[in-house]
Amino acid sequence: MADPGPDPESESESVFPREVGLFADSYSEKSQFCFCGHVLTITQNFGSRLGVAARVWDAALSLCNYFESQNVDFRGKKVIELGAGTGIVGILAALQGLSPHLCARRREFTAAGEMSLLRLLRVFLVARTGSHPVGSLLRQSPQPRHTFHAGPRLSASASSKELLMKLRRNTGYSFVNCKKALETCGGDLKQAEIWLHKQAQKEGWSKAAKLQGRKTKEGLIGLLQEGNTTVLVEVNCETDFVSRNLKFQQLVQQVALGTMMHCQSLKDQLSTYSKGFLNSSELSGLPAGPDREGSLKDQLALAIGKLGENMTLKRAAWVKVPSGFYVGSYVHGAMQSPSLHNLVLGKYGALVICETSEQKTNLEDIGRRLGQHVVGMAPLSVGSLDDEPGGEAETKMLSQPYLLDPSITLGQYVQPQGVSVVDFVRFECGEGEEAAETE
Repeated sequence: MADPGPDPESESESVFPREVGLFADSYSEKSQFCFCGHVLTITQNFGSRLGVAARVWDAALSLCNYFESQNVDFRGKKVIELGAGTGIVGILAALQGLSPHLCARRREFTAAGEMSLLRLLRVFLVARTGSHPVGSLLRQSPQPRHTFHAGPRLSASASSKELLMKLRRNTGYSFVNCKKALETCGGDLKQAEIWLHKQAQKEGWSKAAKLQGRKTKEGLIGLLQEGNTTVLVEVNCETDFVSRNLKFQQLVQQVALGTMMHCQSLKDQLSTYSKGFLNSSELSGLPAGPDREGSLKDQLALAIGKLGENMTLKRAAWVKVPSGFYVGSYVHGAMQSPSLHNLVLGKYGALVICETSEQKTNLEDIGRRLGQHVVGMAPLSVGSLDDEPGGEAETKMLSQPYLLDPSITLGQYVQPQGVSVVDFVRFECGEGEEAAETE
């Protein structure tokens, strides 16, 4: 049978992007379906930008089976297919709507004639059903009517697909490269995982070296709290688009977990609070955290390889407190997901260390309000309750107009609450980058 057109994945302007490299996320597979005497070969594009429109769904196959079991005749009828997928229902309806004379003559066509008919079918589908089976190949077989079945070849394909999906779930790498790994390792799942990790490191480090030096003004602040320990981290990237990507957010999670493990490993007897900071190089050398091999620098290289932007592990801060102290926290524009280990993400973050002589039920609310003030007013020091009230330009925290009620100072808000503010940490994503560029 003549090819009805170029493979969509080989076209430069195709809606299915041809991604090269280890971290491409699309994977194509052709499958055959037999309904009503027709054999339909459909190209499914898993992981492509078309999402639900790139697959043959079970509901569509069930409907096609219904057409066959009920011997539905579409001649003289108008059909509208509403749904998502490759359009297999519309294709079958269109074929069943062709006259018997046309179907009989089709077997006598030359290869060129077959191509013309397929183009005619595509036009017919768009006009009559609204479906556009991009990348779908059709041909009719003189076989008698029979229900959809999977022969030995299809069973092997299904088995390979199950192994492929398992490798994808285990590693998180793309369909394209999971398939390549299985082929390289002869279907050995464990060896395929090892091969993928090695290739990922090679490509990630190579891309990281090429992108080094590009400005990273965007990114996220991550806040993680466990018991009496709280960490605040900043990871930067080039664009806000990448900062919203789950893979980038998972990198922030790894940095926060690595910082948390580092802080908890410090053996210190706390009689008062302790606070520490980690710069970029110190962060890079930390272990990657639970269930990860290597250092945070390795995780950074892998993320750069996957997302194609320069990224930096900018800084981290940690605070540990004993009984009698409390750490209030606030992240502006907070995003939180249980899948990210209760990590809170945003563009601004603050920790406020408070001392209290008694356990209060509203400490969390007070701590959040103090964190909001620190983010909004950007103080440089705590100051004292004895300091004179200042205006908006005041840099001492307790003397500043209270952000949520400018008629009083923050000190005047805190004093009746029975808590004392002793320290704070404030992170603003990308701060210092403009000054560095000017210098």
